[in-house]
Amino acid sequence: MQVVDHYIKGEAVNSFSEQSDLFNPSTAEKIGTVLHGGVSEVDEAVAAAKDAFKSWSKTGLAYRSELILDIRAALKQNEATLVDICVTEAGKTRADAAAEVTKAIEFTSFAAGIGSMYSTRFTQNVSGGVDVHDMRYPIGVVCGVSPFNFPVLIPVNQSIMAIVTGNTMVMKPSEKVPTAFRRIADIFTEAGLPAGVLNVVNGGRAVVERMAEHPDVAGLTFVGSTAVAKQLRITGVTHDKRVQAFGSGKNHMIVMPDADLDMAADAAVSAAYGAAGQRCMAVSVLVAVGNIADELVDKIKQRIPAIKMGSAMDADTALGPVISVESQQRINGFVADAESRGATLVVDGTTEASKGWNVGASLVDNVKPGMPIYDNEVFGPVLSVVRADTYEQAVSVADSHPLGNGAAIFTRDGGVARQYVDRVEAGMVGVNVPIPVPSWSHPFGGWKGSSFSETKLTGPDSLAFYTKIKAVTSRWPDPANSKVDLGFLADQ
Repeated sequence: MQVVDHYIKGEAVNSFSEQSDLFNPSTAEKIGTVLHGGVSEVDEAVAAAKDAFKSWSKTGLAYRSELILDIRAALKQNEATLVDICVTEAGKTRADAAAEVTKAIEFTSFAAGIGSMYSTRFTQNVSGGVDVHDMRYPIGVVCGVSPFNFPVLIPVNQSIMAIVTGNTMVMKPSEKVPTAFRRIADIFTEAGLPAGVLNVVNGGRAVVERMAEHPDVAGLTFVGSTAVAKQLRITGVTHDKRVQAFGSGKNHMIVMPDADLDMAADAAVSAAYGAAGQRCMAVSVLVAVGNIADELVDKIKQRIPAIKMGSAMDADTALGPVISVESQQRINGFVADAESRGATLVVDGTTEASKGWNVGASLVDNVKPGMPIYDNEVFGPVLSVVRADTYEQAVSVADSHPLGNGAAIFTRDGGVARQYVDRVEAGMVGVNVPIPVPSWSHPFGGWKGSSFSETKLTGPDSLAFYTKIKAVTSRWPDPANSKVDLGFLADQ
């Protein structure tokens, strides 16, 4: 049975303050143990990263870009292994796991183009003989905390951006799914990354708190729940460090009366039930506008039986388990509570604890703001339908929610779509696209309670977190007028 250790200064470290079990969500069987670090392990990792920063920060962009391409090749060679780990430990279907690993490899290609993003401005002769130019520097030791739902993609994103911009990194993957990134740390080293540039400390709250307070940590990047994101932002700023903290999502998909209802139904099913609903960008609320609700709900209901639920290890499974029995019980509770509060349970996907932690697709109609199923991020395969009489009412519903990660609208009217893009209070918006995750060259990050950061997770805008700018103003005397003989010919 596997034991997942830490990785500090290029070596495995097996010290721990406590440990917890790892499970296969498809079977509920124990598959291993993860060692939890504490203050001493974080201090050791930060010290290693701080020491490595002295030389790593001085490497050239071209060198770092080439190394990232070597890392990309190494990840590609280990792609099948990483997919297997995601299936077994995170309960992802094989298709979902493969898509995640592919996306992570794609991201390394984007990061390798750091040279095109890193440039700064130069302004000549702002005043007589005075020039101003900007210089970009890495910030130092960066700590990263990643969630369970993307055990490869998110920590690769965080660590690659830190490394390619000249920083050194201490990562804490989710203690529920630590194996993939622990393997990735080895892959980075095998590809040529120097010892100490990337370190891994596994564990829980004690590790995160020490990261947020450590005096030698320059920045903390976090993806997880809103409650923790907000607290980390406060703690990090209190301890004089940069923090980008991304939280929960409650993403609304508005369907207008003129929309293609079959397209909207297909999109809703995919966006709500894909990845077992365990995505911060999942569509969890569909707002049906006008008189289309009955027809649209019926179309979604007709599609649900085709979603095969089962073990993630079965090739034809489309809806795998959720991450834990606690998540299963929490999701079931939201669905049961909604019906007791007057919502209509069109499809009941709740299941009892069994061989695996499966939850079927649930469709809940006549949901209203104020119901717990609406107010909270369910993080499971549950789609709530809110009925709105008008477009104005629909937008008001979406904007009144305290979370604003993503939002979408389905319509054939370009004017309505354009107005919605401008008005809706969300960081990422889709027009006839249910999950509007942008390409890597554009910024990922929500608004309102979904993000506690002025910076973004991806795109060139992410450099605002990983680097700092120094402005240099210079004036040089005219050498022809110098009192020192510099060898210039006298004027003829």
